[in-house]
Amino acid sequence: MRIIDTHLHIWNKEEFSLPWLDGEGEVLNRTYSLEDYKNALEPDKGYEVEAAVYVEVDCARRDKEKENLFIAGCCANPGQMFAGACISGYLNEEGFKEYIDKYASEYVKGVRQVLHVPEALPGTCLGQLFVENVRYLGKKGLVFEGCVRNAELGDLYETAKACPDTTIVLNHMGIVDPDIISVQTPSEEEQQYKERWILNIRKLASLSNVVCKISGLNPKGEWSAETLKPAVDIALDYFGEDRVMFASNYPVCNIATGLSPWIEALMKITEGRGSEFQNKLFRENAKRIYGL
Repeated sequence: MRIIDTHLHIWNKEEFSLPWLDGEGEVLNRTYSLEDYKNALEPDKGYEVEAAVYVEVDCARRDKEKENLFIAGCCANPGQMFAGACISGYLNEEGFKEYIDKYASEYVKGVRQVLHVPEALPGTCLGQLFVENVRYLGKKGLVFEGCVRNAELGDLYETAKACPDTTIVLNHMGIVDPDIISVQTPSEEEQQYKERWILNIRKLASLSNVVCKISGLNPKGEWSAETLKPAVDIALDYFGEDRVMFASNYPVCNIATGLSPWIEALMKITEGRGSEFQNKLFRENAKRIYGL
C-alpha cells in the first residue's frame, strides 16, 4: 500500500514555543523530528509512506512566520518527504490576505487556524471577515483546514456552505470520540452525542466542497480495528470514496493508537471496500485535493 500522509506534525521545542504542550503529558511534551516519524513506520506491515503534508503545529503567535520559513525549507528538500504544507493563519484578523500573498508558494497547499483551543471563541468561523478570507483562499487555489470542536461542526457547515468555491478539509472527522460511537448500549447522553455527530457529518458531506481526513481517533482505553470501525465507516459512507483522505496526525496519535498500529487498523477496516477505494483513501485523493 502506497501512502501519502496528509497530516504530519514535527516540532523542535528548542526552536519553537508551543504553549499548548504545557498541558500535555510526557508523550507529546518533547521534540519530534522527521526521523522519529520514519522510525515509527513499519513498512514490513505492507505499506510505504512515500510523501507527507506538513500541517502547522499551533506554535506561539511570535513564531508563526518563523515556522513558515521552516516549512519552506522542509518542502524544498527532497529528502524531507514533505510534498506540501498547510500553514497557520488568523482568518478572523485584518491583514490576512496580505499575509497569505506573502507566503503563498508552490509548497503551500492550504491554511489552518485551530479553532478547538480555549482562545478561539465559539462561532469564530462564522464571522464576516473569517468567511471572506476563506473565500479568498479558494481564489488562491488553497484549501481551508477545518479544525473545530465537535460541538461546532454545525458552524463549519455554515462556513463551508457560504464558501462553495473553497475546498474545506475537515480535520480528524470532527474530533469525534470513537468510544462513544462504538458503545453497544449507549446512555441517553451518549446516544445524543452520536446522533448529533452523525447529523453534522451528513450535513458536511452534503456539500461537494468538503472533504474529510480519516484521523484523530483517540480511544481512551483498549481499542482495536473493530472498535474504531463504526466511526470510520460512518465518515467513509457519507463522504464517499472521492472525498476522504488518510491522515496520521503524528505525533498526536501516540497518545492513543500510535502511528503504525493506526495505519494497520485503517487498512484492515477498509480492506472489504476493495483496492481501488483504498488507493483513493490512502494516496490518490491527497494528490488531487492538495495538488501534489
